[in-house]
Amino acid sequence: MNLFRSEEHVRNWSLYDPESTDGTMPLADYVTLFSTSLFRERLQPDYLLRLPQFFPELMATLAKLGKAVPFWSPSGS
Repeated sequence: MNLFRSEEHVRNWSLYDPESTDGTMPLADYVTLFSTSLFRERLQPDYLLRLPQFFPELMATLAKLGKAVPFWSPSGS
């Protein structure tokens, strides 16, 4: 993850890929996203077994952030 001061700063970055625009969002939104169970529960011994149940919360959070787009889809499509 690279942190930039603005979207314009991101677009001016030499390695910027326009197809990754949907992945650009403010730091506060990333904090919200990384506060979901998918990330909070990673150290639990049954994490992999419970992984599918974390995706509805993740997708709901992304929708709330206005990022329910293919870029963020668990399947990548």
